[in-house]
Amino acid sequence: MFVDGLEINNWSRSTIKEVKSGGIDVVHATCGVWEDLAGAITKIGDWRHFARENSDLVRIVGNVKEMHTAKDEGILGVILGFQNSSMLGDDPEMAGIFADLGIRIIQLTYNISNHLGSSCWEPEDGGLTRVGHRMVNAFNSSGILVDISHVGNRTGLEAIESSEKPIAITHGNPSSFCDSPRNKPDYLIEALADRGGIIGCTLYPLFIGGNTVTRLDWCRMVADTAEKIGVNHVAIGSDSVVGWASDALGWMRNGRWDRPKEIEDIPTFPTWPEWFKGPEDFESLSEGLSEVGFIPEEIVSIMGSNWIRLFKDVFNAVS
Repeated sequence: MFVDGLEINNWSRSTIKEVKSGGIDVVHATCGVWEDLAGAITKIGDWRHFARENSDLVRIVGNVKEMHTAKDEGILGVILGFQNSSMLGDDPEMAGIFADLGIRIIQLTYNISNHLGSSCWEPEDGGLTRVGHRMVNAFNSSGILVDISHVGNRTGLEAIESSEKPIAITHGNPSSFCDSPRNKPDYLIEALADRGGIIGCTLYPLFIGGNTVTRLDWCRMVADTAEKIGVNHVAIGSDSVVGWASDALGWMRNGRWDRPKEIEDIPTFPTWPEWFKGPEDFESLSEGLSEVGFIPEEIVSIMGSNWIRLFKDVFNAVS
């Protein structure tokens, strides 16, 4: 089973077909970023309507059994997640409520700090707050996977230590491969793996070093990471952005807090490498992983079964 640990697409029937064309069986889809409580509920409702109207192609899944059933029926399984926790406010009880509505993965912070902790872009990382510790515990008891992809290093390390369950970097790379605040230092990745967690190595151009980076370079990075922390803790989270208008990136990055003053200040999506334009190229990563020495069983783990094992451990549902 092929699993993509994160895509933030503008979903449509054509997007679903593009994702499926890459052999992907299950995808973690961003369902909220900057929304408040009402906005997040609306986004979940939109997804439920979309899945119902396109039930021949896509299905929201909440546990591993449902993932396998969807795959067997040729339907893309979608795990709904938030890339922020702003929609939960300061109430850990909201974790269980959102879990009941189908949310299975929540990132502690997005691109700015919040009441749970610091983002990776802040000049100072204050660590996991008191409510942050309580929210991590609430995620554990609600069967929600904690995601620290955009989280500051101190906050992320404290989340790893605070969580009773393994957690994930759903889309990120070692900073030794590409020096960006969005990527993670070795000590944090090693701590993540020591507690059973997984890093979903990303293909987003800004976090691999640009569109000139080769597939061989990227796959060597995956191999180096697997050698350091074990192949069972490495997976893929492409961070694909299919179907958006060219000016959508500004909202994704900054929401309402940093609106561009001039039209020329509106950021546009980076150019992807020729060997990975989007999810339609997901299956080709297997060939690249083979080229750097992974055996078939290891490739199966990286391409999906590591995610499935983590989901089975974390999601509180029949699996």
